[in-house]
Amino acid sequence: MTQSEPNFGGCRFFGNVREAFSGRIAPEGASMKSKISQVDDFTVVELSGYLDFENSNPLAASLEGLYKSNKQAKVIIDLTGLEFVGSSGISNFVKSLRTFNKLRMKPAYCGMKNEFIKLFRAFEAGSVFDIWPEFETAKDSAIKRYAEWESRTLRSKRTH
Repeated sequence: MTQSEPNFGGCRFFGNVREAFSGRIAPEGASMKSKISQVDDFTVVELSGYLDFENSNPLAASLEGLYKSNKQAKVIIDLTGLEFVGSSGISNFVKSLRTFNKLRMKPAYCGMKNEFIKLFRAFEAGSVFDIWPEFETAKDSAIKRYAEWESRTLRSKRTH
C-alpha cells in the first residue's frame, strides 16, 4: 500500500471499488437485498448482493420476526444471488442461521455457491443445514420434512 491510498478499517479504497481482506471485491456502497414472496405454502426469502458484518444482523432479526409471526412457517432461503464479503459477515450470518435450524420447521436453503457450503457445514454443530442446489429440490425436501413432522405431531397427540 502506498502513502496516498487511504486505509479504512482493513479495506483499501480505489475509486468506486472496495477491496476487503477476504480478497472479494464489492462496489462501494454495495449492499445486500432481500425479497420475500409466497410460493404455494412457502415463504421464500431471496438474498442478493453483498453480505458483510453490518447487514447480517438485520437479516437475522427479520427471519426471527417471520418465525415469531408463524411458528410453522415453511421457509426457503434462496442464496443464488448472494456474494460474501469479509469473513466476519459470513461467520456472523451462518451463526445466526444456525438458530433457525433448531426450530421444528427449520428453513431449507438453495442456490448456495460451492465454496460456501463447506463453511456452512463447519458451523452446523449438530444442527444440520438443509442445503439443496436449486429451489425445487429444497421445496420437495421441506414438504417431506413438514409431512414427517406433522405425522409425528398427530401421532403424539393421539397417544396423549
